[in-house]
Amino acid sequence: MTNKLQELKNDATKSEIKVSELLRRAKIVVGESDKEFLVWIEKELNGYGKDKKVPAYRMIHGEPKGWNPYRGWIPFVISNPESQELISTRGSSQSVAELESLASNKSSSYLEMPYPAKNQADFSKSVGMDTKFSLLISSSAIDGILNAVRNKLIDWLIAIDTNDTTNEPIVGVEDIIFPEELIVKLPQDVKLLVDDFNFNFAHNRPKTCLLILRRVLPLSIVRRYQQDDKEAEIKGSGGDYLDTKALLGKSENLLSQKRIYTDLVAYKILTDGAQHSYTLNVQISDAKGAAIATRVFLDDIFKDL
Repeated sequence: MTNKLQELKNDATKSEIKVSELLRRAKIVVGESDKEFLVWIEKELNGYGKDKKVPAYRMIHGEPKGWNPYRGWIPFVISNPESQELISTRGSSQSVAELESLASNKSSSYLEMPYPAKNQADFSKSVGMDTKFSLLISSSAIDGILNAVRNKLIDWLIAIDTNDTTNEPIVGVEDIIFPEELIVKLPQDVKLLVDDFNFNFAHNRPKTCLLILRRVLPLSIVRRYQQDDKEAEIKGSGGDYLDTKALLGKSENLLSQKRIYTDLVAYKILTDGAQHSYTLNVQISDAKGAAIATRVFLDDIFKDL
């Protein structure tokens, strides 16, 4: 089993090896040692089912369109912005193998996700014509899901290497630090990271958690400035983004309270240490404190979205 684990570690980052193959090999390696992780592998290999909730990294944003027999696909727009956003985002429940098959189809620049029959009927009624409606998404969205699955597997392997894991989720510690009501407001790539954090926190992997938080901070600031069309304010003279410390300084202008900024600066030292120190003894309480400060920060800068 040791040889199989080492081979899996060696191959996990090789893009030419399919994610579905890695998951099948991981299933053998995990066995009964980590039952919750094994359940996740099973869902990724077999699909989540039409009526089951999917992880945040499987939520896809696209463009709702209806089929016009004379003009082809045309945008389908609802006057209510919230309703429009709702129908523009859907969860992908397909197995990893099915997603890989879709991603390999290069005959079109977009992929079609038909709406359920009930939505089809409602949409047809609203336009006064019986036709089909689908969410059209870019093929890169499928690649994003596959990369997220690969990264989650890699995080698990890293945790094994650093002895930063347990066989079961922690007893007595809530397994959700970043709640769903916050996650839905976040940009897609930030959603993937905080969803990864929740998973690793539940499995007592403090160092991995801090490494994830270290990526969340600068990315969330960049995305917020992009949403405000103020991206130029966080770039240097050469056109590159400012470093994390400078970005954090800029973010103070976005916050409603000085305390939020102060708390985050204090925990940044800890998250940086997790990246650069091999001897830092990180506890799950450290990861929890840093995550709570990050959660308050994200909730504040994305509060209007």
